[in-house]
Amino acid sequence: MRDGELCCGLMRNTLGGSSYSVFASVDPAPPLLQTSRKFTIPDLQATLLNTELHLFQRYRAMFALRDLASPPDLPTAVPAIKALSTGFSDPSPLFRHEIAFVYGQLSHPASIPYLVSTLENMKEASMVRHEAAEALGGLGNEAGVEEVLKRFLSDEDTVVRESIEVALDMADFERSGELEYALIPGKAESVDQR
Repeated sequence: MRDGELCCGLMRNTLGGSSYSVFASVDPAPPLLQTSRKFTIPDLQATLLNTELHLFQRYRAMFALRDLASPPDLPTAVPAIKALSTGFSDPSPLFRHEIAFVYGQLSHPASIPYLVSTLENMKEASMVRHEAAEALGGLGNEAGVEEVLKRFLSDEDTVVRESIEVALDMADFERSGELEYALIPGKAESVDQR
């Protein structure tokens, strides 16, 4: 067992639940559960923004807000996306990066203005702009996204510039309607014939 797996296993055992999400990822913290106490979006936003709390607790609020935004037609989706956007004002670049990552998981059009603003902020940390670019790439089928990304193809920051290339490839993929990023040679023909 690798150290990361051991850590995640210990966290699940300690918390009494799984840290695996429906987004095919292992979250660094499980979402706050809507159990006996019902958390409202303003409650979760207040926890998200409270820098006096440990990051673990704030991440739990972040992932709870993410879960309230999926599926995208939930009545809580857009308010949860808006609440998440306030996390971009956090002093921690790691935290802001995670907000952009969550937006990438959601691929919700309501996140586009927040992601564009983050990408356009030349004073923002590279890793945050990188994650905003990749999240926008996942929204490549939305009007105007590709044009925004192309504006940063010559960004002075190598990490951002390379992320833009990946994001544009992602946008092409999103528009293509393909089911898989990569096809296994010899298997593609059998899939096409079905």
